[in-house]
Amino acid sequence: MTRYRHRAGELLVHADDCAAIRPELAAFGYHPAGGTGPLRRFTGPRPVPEVLAALGRRGAGPNHLFGLDRIIWAEPGLRPKATSHDLAPLPPSDAAPTVGVIDTGILLHHGEPHPYLGNRVVYDPEDTVRPDRGEDGNPAGTAAHGTFVAGVVLKQVPPAVRVRMKGVIDKADGAAEDLAVANAIDELREEGITLINLSFSGATWEDEPPKAIEAALRRLPSDAVVVASAGNRSSRRRVYPAAITLESAVPGESHARVIAVGAAEPTEDPAKPRVADFSNYGPWVSAYAQGVDVLGPYYRPGYPTQPAEASPQYNGFAVWSGTSFSAAIVTGRIAARMADAGSAAAAAELVVRLPETGREETPVVHLLDVNGETRVPYVQGRLLEPGV
Repeated sequence: MTRYRHRAGELLVHADDCAAIRPELAAFGYHPAGGTGPLRRFTGPRPVPEVLAALGRRGAGPNHLFGLDRIIWAEPGLRPKATSHDLAPLPPSDAAPTVGVIDTGILLHHGEPHPYLGNRVVYDPEDTVRPDRGEDGNPAGTAAHGTFVAGVVLKQVPPAVRVRMKGVIDKADGAAEDLAVANAIDELREEGITLINLSFSGATWEDEPPKAIEAALRRLPSDAVVVASAGNRSSRRRVYPAAITLESAVPGESHARVIAVGAAEPTEDPAKPRVADFSNYGPWVSAYAQGVDVLGPYYRPGYPTQPAEASPQYNGFAVWSGTSFSAAIVTGRIAARMADAGSAAAAAELVVRLPETGREETPVVHLLDVNGETRVPYVQGRLLEPGV
């Protein structure tokens, strides 16, 4: 079951509704606590579900928290594993970034990003992160997630492409709040970035799209694409932001595209990869990509530490499983086609699609349910994982 989380004692209220709903919120002890744009933050002492139950659906909603499903170091199920493989450092580029990644931020060691990334990730000081350590000195949180996701994106792209990192996910518990993610989307939009990767997910109390993120997505231009991970709970339940749909009731009105990506793994038939055991699934998932033992940049060589007899040791890279990295592969493949296609939306049409009839050798994920068999696009990564 995907867990619902929210920021305790906080509500988000649309600016247009503030005047009408403020007296009712005040009766519960909730008062304005800042915020810009269309949503305002209210804080108070009463439990959020209790206040929302009394208000019904009038104007207010939780400040949802999303997370890195089951891939924090402390949860061994999808813990990154040491590998003997590595990747050559990426060639430098001075091009403007065209891909946005909203994640934990870039991990720094001695003030520098991972050597594999070089200058291919652009970030501000607030978009960097240092690891939290447990009692044994090894990672206690998930600080390296953003570095790994950026590395997987960049494995797929031509040498000129660069990534813009926005660090909003808490390095300790992997939580990202609705409002912070929305602000990061707005900032990327203002920088002219039209392809955004969101490798986190979560359920919502009202089982509807989170207000702030959905509003920010609707502010993106119509040629923008957002790729989001479907989550790692082996569940059919919709999670957000991956399950957000932006279809308009107005005929002909354009909007950005949201692509929900699940994880798949190879089978004996290379043309029929199967959904990974941990991946969420369902008709709301747009595509699948490799999500088992994906190779990417991790911490420095020799960290995390292992017993001396363990082999292999951590060498600055790791293999990691999760829909986070499936989404990063899809984002990278779209980025690789943007220059020729002319836009992120046009590139996504080329990347996330079913093969033409008769091309049985092209991988497709086959899903069976009460409605019969469904074919879902499988996006192949540009670089094969050595030894996998």
